[in-house]
Amino acid sequence: MTDIIKLLTTFDGRIGRSHWWIGFVITMVGTLAGMALFNPAVFTAEGPPPASWPDTIWQLVWLIPATAITVKRFNDRDWPWWLGYALGAFGAFVTAAPHFAFQIDPDAEIAGVTVFWLFLVTFVAAFIDNGFIRGTHGPNRYGPDPLAEGQTPA
Repeated sequence: MTDIIKLLTTFDGRIGRSHWWIGFVITMVGTLAGMALFNPAVFTAEGPPPASWPDTIWQLVWLIPATAITVKRFNDRDWPWWLGYALGAFGAFVTAAPHFAFQIDPDAEIAGVTVFWLFLVTFVAAFIDNGFIRGTHGPNRYGPDPLAEGQTPA
């Protein structure tokens, strides 16, 4: 259990794809559970769902473990240290924006459409990079290879 907590709450070191997938599934289940509990209109709304502060706070809390696993996977891929944090900040902006009259939607004004497509492309690229591409072989500046024999993943 402490390994799961460490996986979802620490930002240093490297993790392999299998640990990223475990963290991804946990964060997706937590995210979807919060949506069902705090803003079920998300699943049935024809347009952008109404903003809900309880749901937004729930989603922002779940961005912490999502950012933690992303940072560690980007570390494994030897990406710049700030990139995973930038994606987390972008996710926080997209999550909170509807509360400040900024709609992020493919049918919104030009700024909302631009942010929507930028977020979608960024999410898909990070998903592919994190979930399907092997990390750096051997040690890198973020630590030892999590797939090397005898290594305990972070």
